[in-house]
Amino acid sequence: MHWVIQQSIFKPGNYQLLVNALDTLGISYTPVAIPSGTADLVPDVNPEGKVYVCGAIKLARIARAKGWVPGSFLNENFKFDIWLAQLGTGLLNHDIESGALANVRTAHLAKFFIRPAEDNKAFDGMVMDSGTIADWRRDPAKAHLQQMEVIVSPVKAIYREYRLFIVNGKVVTGSVYRIGGRAEISPDVEDDVLDYARSVIGKWTPAESFVMDVCLTQDGLKVIEFNNINSSGFYAINVPKYVEAMQTQYA
Repeated sequence: MHWVIQQSIFKPGNYQLLVNALDTLGISYTPVAIPSGTADLVPDVNPEGKVYVCGAIKLARIARAKGWVPGSFLNENFKFDIWLAQLGTGLLNHDIESGALANVRTAHLAKFFIRPAEDNKAFDGMVMDSGTIADWRRDPAKAHLQQMEVIVSPVKAIYREYRLFIVNGKVVTGSVYRIGGRAEISPDVEDDVLDYARSVIGKWTPAESFVMDVCLTQDGLKVIEFNNINSSGFYAINVPKYVEAMQTQYA
């Protein structure tokens, strides 16, 4: 299976981890760019056989247009309202307000968590206060975000946060990425976290292969969000394990 990698999507360290794994495993790949305002690959590539892409929404659309299989796993299930309907209180931010960024209700909260309703990478989920959202609403550089659907939720106490890569419904590798609100990465994921993730997978999944972020809270383990596996960052996961699992399952 040939891999097509959108270079600008990954931080340099993540990009290097990925290409190192592909080189070590002897897997063919092509780094590409998609010039701003276009839907063109540079260089344009048309590999024979199976093709897997690593990149954002534009690359997923290009892969679909070219008929690449497995291509991208991005689909309509990567939306918060769908996760909430499927998981209920198993979702960390189940107690949400939703609406356009320009007018979603936030005045009742001193601080709140906010993120796009879809996994579109328009901005990262973050904790915000009333002053900051007022600044965003006045900022001409953020005019394109004002009608974007967002979700807002009260801030929760989170002790540890994890990223898990799931290939064909199985957890293949994972990473701690935050402890006590501080960025801290480690490949050591506790067994109870893996068991919890498997229990979620047994109930519902957004795709055959995807990424799940899980956290430990005062109310136990919760799902933070699901992410498209084609564009997710790695933290301290075992990248060769992820690459090998994709090859084994889809090549």
